[in-house]
Amino acid sequence: MTEPAYGWLESIRRDWDARALENPRAYINWSDVPDNDEAFFQSGKVDYDQYVKPFLRRMQFDPGDKSVLEIGCGVGRIARWMSQDFARYVGVDVSPEMIRRASANHLPRATFQTVSGGDLTGIASASMDFVFSFAVFQHVPNRDAIFNYFAETARVLKPGGIFRLHMKGLASASLGRWALEAGLAGEGRPGSGSRVKWPFVRIRKLDTWQGSSVSPSRAIAQCSADGLEVVETAGRWTVMMWIGGKKPQREADGVPRSSARVANTKKAAL
Repeated sequence: MTEPAYGWLESIRRDWDARALENPRAYINWSDVPDNDEAFFQSGKVDYDQYVKPFLRRMQFDPGDKSVLEIGCGVGRIARWMSQDFARYVGVDVSPEMIRRASANHLPRATFQTVSGGDLTGIASASMDFVFSFAVFQHVPNRDAIFNYFAETARVLKPGGIFRLHMKGLASASLGRWALEAGLAGEGRPGSGSRVKWPFVRIRKLDTWQGSSVSPSRAIAQCSADGLEVVETAGRWTVMMWIGGKKPQREADGVPRSSARVANTKKAAL
């Protein structure tokens, strides 16, 4: 029998606080990056330049006078660079220790706050121009909690705002506390080697490190259900899947479709 979704919440906070106290660089960064602060934060610039800036250009989005929310900011690896381009940066994380360390960097125009791990309570509705998340949902063991973040993204975005979310985009089947996953390997960090993809099947135990996968079609359908328009995907069927798009200027019925879902799933999320 699987653990109720809300049973993961305390485990996620406890485990990521412990990782932050032990060595946050080791748990946040790419494995091939040297374990020192200079290399750690420089890798954040590389990822920001690779995964954020080209998307903003494709969306014809000028960050200069805009606000951005990063879900799962950690100790501010990407925040250091993102906050230089945006008028207002907000980083949230489930770990109070990660937030303490991120805040200690005193980045200009940046604020950090702890969230529950199941929603974005504390972030006002329709207050953000851009919502971004990288290497976070892959550690969330409950798929409903991931979907609740989709709904919360829709809630906090301004009409016309944009989003880019990363997740494991594999096919998966639940086996209780385990998951059977299938997808394409070889889609790693740009410049890290061969980009040739080959199929794989594996079994993973779901915990606060190995989280749930979301298939491409399910991710797109869920975004649509929450009132988000997907305009691009990348890395389908890999652990590096991205979903990007925007929140329409107006809801079709005048009522945000995400509101009911957020209310109904808040207790179940993590």
